[in-house]
Amino acid sequence: MELSIKALGRETDEATKCFLQNIVDRKVKFDRLERKEKHAKLIALFSSLLFLLYILYALQSVASFHMGVIVDFLFGTSYHLMAILFIAFLYGYGIQLNKKREKAEKEYHDLRCELIKKSTDLWPTEERWEARQHVFKVMKEQFGVNLYHENK
Repeated sequence: MELSIKALGRETDEATKCFLQNIVDRKVKFDRLERKEKHAKLIALFSSLLFLLYILYALQSVASFHMGVIVDFLFGTSYHLMAILFIAFLYGYGIQLNKKREKAEKEYHDLRCELIKKSTDLWPTEERWEARQHVFKVMKEQFGVNLYHENK
């Protein structure tokens, strides 16, 4: 459990601390997948641009631009085929990471909204309401989790 959540002390009970820790874990997972997706897509884009520039440079020496010549040039060498497969793999990996990121975002957002809705049950009295504000402030400052509003 995160030290900031453990340090909340008597302001929250253990079940609420576990709930908060679960939200933080989902946020970390979502952020990690978002970074991985971004990196995979950037590498795929950069690789495809480099490969396209290489192809354009290499095809300058060819006198005719018939489709057969271009296909033979692309698939005639195993290095070209490996480059094409590598770019296709990165693109597919980016799509897979996008699906995982969307699922992680939904899980994180649903759990966060559930805590917001249950906050009146978790901190029922007025003196506990100040503890709620402190917990929400810690979550916002330490982990970037906004528990004040349900909107993203």
